[in-house]
Amino acid sequence: MAWSDAELVQRTLAGDREAFSKLVERHRRAVFAVALQRGFQPAEADDLAQEVFVKAYKGLGALQQPEAFARWLYGIAGHVAADAARARRRRREGVGLESAPEVEAPDDDLVHLELDRDSAEVLHALRELPEDQRLVLTLRYLENLTPKEIAERLGEPRGTIRSRLHHALGYLQVAFGLKVGAR
Repeated sequence: MAWSDAELVQRTLAGDREAFSKLVERHRRAVFAVALQRGFQPAEADDLAQEVFVKAYKGLGALQQPEAFARWLYGIAGHVAADAARARRRRREGVGLESAPEVEAPDDDLVHLELDRDSAEVLHALRELPEDQRLVLTLRYLENLTPKEIAERLGEPRGTIRSRLHHALGYLQVAFGLKVGAR
C-alpha cells in the first residue's frame, strides 16, 4: 500500500522513523535537482539535499497542513540552496588571490564527475526560469509525474501546473533555438 505524504507525515510524528525514510525516498531526486539547478556540483547538491531533509525532520512538528508536505519541503530546499549560494559568494569575496590555495590539476576520476557541456547549458537555462516553473519541470521530467499528480503534490490547480509547464518549455525552446509551437 502506498501511503500519501500526509499519512507518512502523521506516522513520522507518531514516532515511525521508517515513514520519514519513505518521504526522503519519494522526494530526494527532486530536492537534489533543485540544488543542481541552482548551480551546485553533484557532491554539493547531495550535501544540500541531506541538509534539507534534516531541517524538514526537525521542523515537521510545525507543519500545519501535512497534505502540503511537498510544497513545504521544496520551499525548504529553495531556502537552503539560496543560503548556500550566499555563503559561497561571501567566501569568494572574502578570499584574496594572495591567500587562495594553490589549485592542483584534477584527478581523472574527478574530471568524469564534472558536468558535460550540454548538461551545463541545460542547467544554466533552467536557472533562468522562475522557481515555480523549474519545480514543475523537475517533477514532470525527473520524477515522471503527470500534471495532475504535480497539482496534487503541490496543492495547486492542474491548469496552473499546465501553464507553468507550457511557459517553461516555451522558454527552453527559445533558449536552445528550437521551433516554438511544434509540440
